[in-house]
Amino acid sequence: MATRTANKQPSLTERERQVLKLLVDGYANEEVGEMLNLSRRTVEAHRARIMLKLNMHDLPALVKYSIKSGLTTADEHRNDPRLPD
Repeated sequence: MATRTANKQPSLTERERQVLKLLVDGYANEEVGEMLNLSRRTVEAHRARIMLKLNMHDLPALVKYSIKSGLTTADEHRNDPRLPD
């Protein structure tokens, strides 16, 4: 069985990266599903798998990871009029 070194980040699939980016940009599971032509349940499964792979347990941790890894920036968010510019 292969072991991970402390410095090696777990790899996410392209689809997991897409789902993660949209989630941390503020889209709900249903919205992500509509955008990627997936069911809400499939998005939830991707989210659970992402959290398991990254050993993270909440959305703020995923946001921090996404910013550090360059997947998104602190300035990016969905085009929602309720959110500040």
